[in-house]
Amino acid sequence: MTLWHPSSDQLIEFSSGVGSSAMNIAVSAHLHFCPDCQRQVIEYESVAAVLFEQQAEVAVVDNGFARLMARIESQPPARPIAKRPTPSRFPLVVEKLIAHGTESLRWRKPMKNLRVSQLLTDEQGLILGLHHMKAGCRVPQHTHRGHEISLVIEGGFSDQMGSYGPGDFIHLSTEHHHSPQADADGDCWLLSIVQAPVKLTGPWGWILNPFLTA
Repeated sequence: MTLWHPSSDQLIEFSSGVGSSAMNIAVSAHLHFCPDCQRQVIEYESVAAVLFEQQAEVAVVDNGFARLMARIESQPPARPIAKRPTPSRFPLVVEKLIAHGTESLRWRKPMKNLRVSQLLTDEQGLILGLHHMKAGCRVPQHTHRGHEISLVIEGGFSDQMGSYGPGDFIHLSTEHHHSPQADADGDCWLLSIVQAPVKLTGPWGWILNPFLTA
């Protein structure tokens, strides 16, 4: 059962289409696991639809519809879309980002049992990444230069604040110091959204921090 969720504000932004690209991807992936947040999003979308219907009508030119149809008919025919295989592991929004499989991504290995791939940087400068932690892997204690969202999409991990499984949406800030450890019974895969690279706070932080990149 999912225990950690996006905030109401994040769900409202997602429902109204004003959230950043990276955040919308993370929220969409969370909805794959969480029926409760799915219901909230449906409610927010219903409210938005009612508000839209209450907007004052705007006059349009008499030939507006004919001009629109003419533009549509002048476009070249669309190519048929190849049928995608049913995703077998991750939420569909994640599968679309890694259409050729996880091994086709460009990976960095900041640690022996941890690898990270940057998937995109969105219009707000937020960095969306995919993390793969081997079973039992522990990440050194660190904090964050800005806010970070972590979303478990397979397996699980724990830290000083709790334990997390598929669908859990964890929001951290500069106030949090933690040392995540993947569960011993399987690898952990998660999405992350960061504003800047993490900052190690353990004994080796002063040496390694200058070399850390997003």
